[in-house]
Amino acid sequence: MDSSSTTKSSMGLNQDSPFDLIIIGGGINGASIARDATLRGLHVCLIEKNTFGSGTSSRSTKLAHGGLRYLEHFEFSLVHESLRERHLLLQNAPNYVKPLKFVYPIYKNGARSFLKVRCGMWLYSLLAKTSTLPKYRTLNKPELLKQCPLLKNEHLIGGIEYFDAQMKDYELVLANVSDAKEHGLVSYENTTVINLIKSNDKCAGVIIKSNETNQKIYGSIVLNATGPWCNELSKLDEPSAKPLVAPTKGSHIIIPSLGLTHALTLEVPMDKRMFFMIPWEDNTLIGTTDTPYNGDPNTLIVTKDEKNYLLNAINYYLTDKTITMNDIIDSFAGLRPLQ
Repeated sequence: MDSSSTTKSSMGLNQDSPFDLIIIGGGINGASIARDATLRGLHVCLIEKNTFGSGTSSRSTKLAHGGLRYLEHFEFSLVHESLRERHLLLQNAPNYVKPLKFVYPIYKNGARSFLKVRCGMWLYSLLAKTSTLPKYRTLNKPELLKQCPLLKNEHLIGGIEYFDAQMKDYELVLANVSDAKEHGLVSYENTTVINLIKSNDKCAGVIIKSNETNQKIYGSIVLNATGPWCNELSKLDEPSAKPLVAPTKGSHIIIPSLGLTHALTLEVPMDKRMFFMIPWEDNTLIGTTDTPYNGDPNTLIVTKDEKNYLLNAINYYLTDKTITMNDIIDSFAGLRPLQ
C-alpha cells in the first residue's frame, strides 16, 4: 500500500481518532480540496485508486479559461466564476499556469459573425473584472494572416486577438498534493475504496484495498471527489442510487508543431462547435470533442472517428498542408463529470 504521512500513524485507524476529512479521488479537485483543508488545520486523508492526476486531470485541453462558448448559452455566472479562478491560478500558481495568446479568425461562411464575436469578447472582458491579462483587440485580414500564415485566406474577414491561460494540468495536481503533504496530509495511491463504513446510518469511514490487503480508515466526513467515477462510487452507499453525473468525452490529438507561438480558436465546419489548436511541448495540440459517454471510465480511448473529426476540422483551415493519421504523435481523452 503506497502511503505517505506527516501525522501520527494511528490517525484514522480506529473510531476514536478519525480523520476530519477523507477524500476519495486524487485528481485536481481532490488534491485542491486536500491542500485547502490541511492549510486550515484539518487532518485529511486522500485516496486515489491509480496515481495522482492520472485521470481526467491530466487529459484536459491544458487551458485555464472562462469558457467563451458558454456565453452563447447565457451562462454568465459560470463564465464569471471561471474567469475569477483563472485569475487566481495565474496569481497563485505562476509556475504551472501562464498567459497564452489566442487568435480567433472569422470567416464569411462561419456560424458567428464578426459583430457577434466582438460583442462576446467585450462581455468576456467585462466578466473578467480582476484580470491582468492584455485586452482583446480586433485584427483585419492582413494583420491576422501575418500572425497566422498557415490559415487559408478565402472568405477570411479578420479576427480577434485575446488572452487566456495555459496550464500544466498534471503538474498542478502533484503540486497541490505535495503542498498538502507538507501540512500533514496522509495519502494513498494505487488504493481502491471497496466499501463504506456505516455508523448510525451515516458514513463513518471507508475500507480500502491495495496489494490484496484490506484496511479500515475512519473519518468524520467522507467526500466523493472521483469525477467521472462518482456514479460508480455512490453505489457503494446506495446500490440503486441515481447517477450523479452524465459524463461527456473530450478527445484530443497531438501532431508535430505547426509553428504556432499562440493558440487558435476555430469552428468545426461540420457542426460549428469551437475547438482549439494550441502549442504544447514543441508540438501542436488539437481538441476537443464533446460527446455523451455511457461506457466504462476505465477503458477510455480516442476512436478512429474522433481522430478523423479533428483532422477534418483542422485541414479545413490549413492553406498548404494536409494532416493525416500518420502525423498523429499521440492522442488522449478525458471525461467531464457534468450534471
